[in-house]
Amino acid sequence: MMDIKNAIVRQAASYDAVAFDVFDTLLKRDVDKPTDLFRLAGEEFAQKRIQAEQLARAAAQQEVTLAKIYEQPALSGEDPSRECALEVLAAVPNLPVLEAVRKLHAQGKRIYFISDMYLPPEQIHTMLLRCGYDMMEGGFVSCSFGVQKRSGGLFRRFLRETGLKARQVLFVGDSWRADVLGAALAGVRAWHLPAPDPVPGCVQSRDFLSGAVRAFVQNRLSGMPYGGRALGFSVLGPLEVAFCQWIHQRRQEQGNARVFFLARDMYLTRIVYALMYPGEKTEYLQISRRSLCPALLAKRKYELLVYALPRQVLSGAQIAAYCGTTSPEAWTEKRFDLKAVQPGEIPESLKELLAVLQAPQDALLVLGYLKNSGLKDGDILVDIGSGGTTQMLLEALCGIRLNGLQLSGDARLRARLSQERAKVFLSLAQEEARLYWAGQPMLERMISQDVGATAGYHRCGETITVQREKAIVEPVIAELQQGALAFARAWGKSVLAELLIGPDLAIEPFLQMVRTPDRTQLELLGDLSVEDGGIYPLAAPRPCRWYVAHPKMLKKDLSEARWKIGFLARLFPVHLPYDRLYLALKK
Repeated sequence: MMDIKNAIVRQAASYDAVAFDVFDTLLKRDVDKPTDLFRLAGEEFAQKRIQAEQLARAAAQQEVTLAKIYEQPALSGEDPSRECALEVLAAVPNLPVLEAVRKLHAQGKRIYFISDMYLPPEQIHTMLLRCGYDMMEGGFVSCSFGVQKRSGGLFRRFLRETGLKARQVLFVGDSWRADVLGAALAGVRAWHLPAPDPVPGCVQSRDFLSGAVRAFVQNRLSGMPYGGRALGFSVLGPLEVAFCQWIHQRRQEQGNARVFFLARDMYLTRIVYALMYPGEKTEYLQISRRSLCPALLAKRKYELLVYALPRQVLSGAQIAAYCGTTSPEAWTEKRFDLKAVQPGEIPESLKELLAVLQAPQDALLVLGYLKNSGLKDGDILVDIGSGGTTQMLLEALCGIRLNGLQLSGDARLRARLSQERAKVFLSLAQEEARLYWAGQPMLERMISQDVGATAGYHRCGETITVQREKAIVEPVIAELQQGALAFARAWGKSVLAELLIGPDLAIEPFLQMVRTPDRTQLELLGDLSVEDGGIYPLAAPRPCRWYVAHPKMLKKDLSEARWKIGFLARLFPVHLPYDRLYLALKK
């Protein structure tokens, strides 16, 4: 990655003055193409505005002005001030260039801007000031002088007006034709600003909205080191904002019902929601399927208890521990394959074990906690989702009906809960769904509160407090979540704030990372551990030479990895289609 700031400073070392192009050099816009700005005012206006500029340019004998464009019949009755306001709101600084300009100004160099543009100089100056460029000695805009950069005429006018000699000036711009060759025609040396490197995790630009999201991310991360915060911004940020927009819409449909975000998975989502909708109160429900097990045992709801247990092979001792009790010695070592248990068909041996387990004395404290939380019929329960298990268990224990809002859902969901009772944000095609579930444990880890799971409850007088399992805090989780929050804050302050990000666009950066992670993403995330009925690594293979000596361990470690594509990509760091291999194996 080129160090743009220092490259500009080095190039300008021997010059008294440095002049810059404006758009795509000093400033970026939060849209993919200049004409996309007009679409922020509606598609009908955009078409009229594009047509009007084409007609104005065809009729003009010199550079066109904004006033001439708005004189066209197509824009009759339209106010150009609306477009000017959008230009101001859409403009953001090109951060590495801004840093370079500040350093050059501190060195005593004279700073100017030169632009081929229909906007008046006062408008461009306002945009530059808003973006931190308060050191400009002057600006030259083609529409004010009737000449353009590409002909060399605007550069010659700049030299006459400032009294500078061509040899005293360096010009910096992103266009070879208008900036480099145009400056050369006036004897001014120019340095071509290279296009920025793509930011990992950006969506692909296919239409207005995807182009705007891509530009928004690129504009804020371009030239910056790509670490945990940047990954959270580019990958988690769009997903969290889109999910919260969707939750807000569903809440309004439910008559502004109370919203409960489930701990720990919805920790980040709740914070983002509060940022986006600060006037709306929400609740944080600190329960886990494990914390419900003792109550289900005490009430002898064995079928529901089996749903609450991890879908793995567990020993009698492990099942008892999940229920907050101990197993009789005769059952301690016996193993039960809970993945093979079908709904309504609990094996007799498992029923016998559950019948002999003694519920702990505090088994029903969870019911007191739920009562104190105020959870009631018709409330909204927000969860990362899969089979709707937690919603089903809460409804059974509390005797209520909830409105579930889930990020995702698997094939089990519709067998348990209707579309009306459990709505799902993501609707993925078959291949995308397989990729999503291949990375879902990683996503859950990234957005969850970085604390231990709710293990139980403790009563002190009338107060019931939450008891958590021990957990190792991972600093990268905080970085990722800070990045997602930075996206939400920036989006809310941007010209794009009212745009709704659809589910397909929102999940695209995450699926891209799951499918083809780069080295930075692998190193940032691969060593994380996730809880899945036990503690498992995401993608942490041992050295390849170790597996040569212990080949059987490769199968074991791969089976335990919760991001298998990432495991293979770290084990064999060469460009191979690990995603296609994984998807083929899943078929």
